[in-house]
Amino acid sequence: MSETTTTLLGQASRTRREARLERVLPGTPDAVWAAWTDPALLPSWFGPVLAGVPGPDQEYVLEGRGDHGDTITCRVLRWREPELLEHTWRYIGESADSVLRVEISPAGDGTLLRLRHGDLPPEVDPADYCAGWHMYTDAMEARLQGREPVADSDARWLELLPAYSAAAE
Repeated sequence: MSETTTTLLGQASRTRREARLERVLPGTPDAVWAAWTDPALLPSWFGPVLAGVPGPDQEYVLEGRGDHGDTITCRVLRWREPELLEHTWRYIGESADSVLRVEISPAGDGTLLRLRHGDLPPEVDPADYCAGWHMYTDAMEARLQGREPVADSDARWLELLPAYSAAAE
């Protein structure tokens, strides 16, 4: 999938308060798992780990891409390496924790990533998260292929958001 496409990779549901995304990424399930969980790899596609370390029953704080100072506090609920990661997600300024579930499985020469970000608080539009996860997994795909992700993640998110908003349930 090219970083220039706006073909939807998932569905936002305002009624169910969730964002879902599915895509095949290059590399093995172990490589995709490491991208999600290794503090040395997270900055290459998402952002740095500011506190704590991802791991079973651990809490950690991430910073998102871009220059906003966005922070996300996560508490691991399920850790089944290399196939399932589930944790709470509290984005700065949101009124409640949501739950991010990432399922990883082999898919031919690549890896199928299934992402469900649910229990989103009422002030959040799930389409925002669909566009965001599309943008972030674009960056992950680029890194897994040994390429640099797009430099302006905000512009990429803004490019994707109208399509996810229009298709939201």
